[in-house]
Amino acid sequence: MRTWVRRSFRNRIFVMMLLAAFVPLLVCGVLMLRFQMVRSEGSLAAEAVEQLAALEGALSELQGRCERAVGELCSSTVVRSALRRGGSDSRTLYQALFQAAGPLREYAQLEVYDSAGQPCYTTSRILPEEAVDTGWGILYAAREEEGMALRANGDGLACAQAVRSREGAVLGYVAVTVSQSGFDRLFSGLYGASCEVILLDGSWRTVYGSQPSQAQPTVESLRRQLLAGEGLAGWSGEYRFFAAAHAGTGFSLVLQQPKPFTSLVLRSFYLVGALAGALCLLLCMWCAWILSRYLSRPVHQLDEAMGAVERGRLDVRLETERDDELGRLSSRFNRMAEEYRLNLERSVQRERELNNVRLRMLQAQLNPHFLYNTLDAMKWLGVAHRAPQVAALATDLATILRASISGDEMVTLERELELIDRYVNIQLIRFEDRFAFEIDVAERFQSCLVPKLALQPLVENAIIHGVADRDDGYIKLQAGEEGGDLLLYVSDNGCGIPAEVLAQLNSEEKRIQDGHLGLFNTNSIIRIYFGQGYGVFARSSPGEGSLVWLRLPLRREEEGNAEGSDC
Repeated sequence: MRTWVRRSFRNRIFVMMLLAAFVPLLVCGVLMLRFQMVRSEGSLAAEAVEQLAALEGALSELQGRCERAVGELCSSTVVRSALRRGGSDSRTLYQALFQAAGPLREYAQLEVYDSAGQPCYTTSRILPEEAVDTGWGILYAAREEEGMALRANGDGLACAQAVRSREGAVLGYVAVTVSQSGFDRLFSGLYGASCEVILLDGSWRTVYGSQPSQAQPTVESLRRQLLAGEGLAGWSGEYRFFAAAHAGTGFSLVLQQPKPFTSLVLRSFYLVGALAGALCLLLCMWCAWILSRYLSRPVHQLDEAMGAVERGRLDVRLETERDDELGRLSSRFNRMAEEYRLNLERSVQRERELNNVRLRMLQAQLNPHFLYNTLDAMKWLGVAHRAPQVAALATDLATILRASISGDEMVTLERELELIDRYVNIQLIRFEDRFAFEIDVAERFQSCLVPKLALQPLVENAIIHGVADRDDGYIKLQAGEEGGDLLLYVSDNGCGIPAEVLAQLNSEEKRIQDGHLGLFNTNSIIRIYFGQGYGVFARSSPGEGSLVWLRLPLRREEEGNAEGSDC
């Protein structure tokens, strides 16, 4: 996978876009679900605590009312008198009974028993026929305990207290019974419809269960939880339990609350979330793939185009309508490829021109080695026959030929001037001293490098086409500097340069003119070496003379052949 990602720019974009789109979506989805679950659990827990507090308050209120009613009846002389004599004004006793019961009648019933456990009076419509055994149960607890006794009676809650004479003898019992339906009315509206309330006595017997069919299994589960060392509060299966011990009665209230999300609901959530996540993953992959292809297509095309250029196809061009960075990159590649093609064509053209110049120079040479050996023989013949001019001509011409066939393409200006001086000596003998020649070059230019025999065509042009027909000809060679370039001037007072030749010398494309082959060859060589900004230039006035000069890079001998080094 790592190699696959690193191998392609498009694959990197695809993976990055996929991660950037899907991972935040996945994390947000998981966090939102978890946050909703925690928030729901917290909200339901707070509601359960409030409901449990309300149930505990209702139980405390029930206890208080029972204690007041039972205590009032047990201390009533009417009740004592009726139980002592075995009969009394029933109307007066019932008035006392109903007055003491008060609000308890909504969810409880009061009964008065004699000392044998036989029911005598009740707030219900029907008086029980069977006697209650006083040897056990609630009446036994009432006789043995001081105050009111509380017991679970199998169908609810029973509260009883013995009615005693002044001597302490038991005359009878006052009992309060709260049935399951009574507890339903007592706790009605104090807890949620989906919750279950269980009331347990101190012995963990069920006093009340809002759902009687499920109360006993729930109690057994809680008992096992306690035996395992766990508290009542907490999760158990699909439910959460909240417990509170009632301080007045010793009973325990348990509120069973279902989970906000059952296992079935959670499985549904996870299934829907997985399907939605898979759909989002597919959508993110599709969008990331489309976007990666859109972004990487120009890069891929550019890579293929550059490979084609490397293989020599210089006509490759990228077609793009994009205005962004990739579009501009494609446009710049097109311009670069076109410039590369033009540069290659120019290089080929320059090489072709250089080869042509070299061919013309070779054609103009008549075996320099043979000429040099012949001239050397002429020199010694001149010396032997005492002809000094012949010897001087032969010596100067041999020196020039030796320089022309040497392997050095660049020489110092000092060496070039020595060759020019020998060339002028030959021409002075030829023209019988009808012109004067002067070299005016400062010492600081002597070490500058120039192409070998570059000045000879300029001097030759000044002699042959300038002062050849004059008896007072004058030629001057000077050197100067301008803009970091070396300028070598050759001026004469001859007849001037024809206008068409002058125009060709100063034009961008210099074509060969008859009689001026040396000038144009020199210009071609200089431009091949140094570029279009250099070469041969001229200025002339008809009948007043001409000025021809060379523009060369200013370089010194110690700088070697490093191009672009300024003097």
